[in-house]
Amino acid sequence: MSIRRRRLAAPWAAAIAIAAMTGCGTSASDEDVAQVASSSGVTSISKSSLKHWMFVEAVLLHNEQPTTAVPKGLLPDPPEYTTCIAYLRATPLKLNENGPTPTTAQLKSRCGQRYNELQVLTLNTLIGWYWTINSGAALGITASEAEVRSRLEEVGKRLFPGKGQFASYLKLTGQTAPDMLFRSRVQLFEVKIQEKAVAIAKTQGKAVIIKLAESLPGPKQWAAETSCSKGYVVSACKQYTGSESPGLPN
Repeated sequence: MSIRRRRLAAPWAAAIAIAAMTGCGTSASDEDVAQVASSSGVTSISKSSLKHWMFVEAVLLHNEQPTTAVPKGLLPDPPEYTTCIAYLRATPLKLNENGPTPTTAQLKSRCGQRYNELQVLTLNTLIGWYWTINSGAALGITASEAEVRSRLEEVGKRLFPGKGQFASYLKLTGQTAPDMLFRSRVQLFEVKIQEKAVAIAKTQGKAVIIKLAESLPGPKQWAAETSCSKGYVVSACKQYTGSESPGLPN
């Protein structure tokens, strides 16, 4: 079963103040796996950041709003995949529903496949988030810290109304307050881009917005400005030579 793209669940911050004291799961000394260029400079994605978000993605693919701890081995553990193999053995999922019980070698192969799929999905998603911010900046759009926090709180009141629900969500998904703020920023840029397009279409006509869209960098142009390290090349990278559209999971 292939992993399909799915947006990460919308965030909330009931205790935004902890953002100033909480790390983002990245380290300046980590080796970068991708670099996304824009008019304002280059944004790097580290190995530790990618692994952090891979766990988040694995959890949310399992359950978008988990209420209990996810099973160990949900994120495959290379190179031996010991925990992942145990997890697959303990679940009803089989490589072949009508065939014999999968062997250890088959389960290990499935774990390796799942790990690679998660890596591709997560890295494309992270790169795509930066593309969204860069696209907004190219349109002259900005998002202040106050706006980002306000959106986070607004969405959260709807998704996590109960006391302690947000803290539980963070713990179970492995996310931090800065993670949620980052996701909120991306979502805010998405909203503002759409609002600007609608406003231009209403006041200046659809032809103007089409012409503007054509003048802005698209996925192919952003991919040409995105460099990935060997072993981490996905369709969002300029090194990619496959047939998938830029930025889409492959």
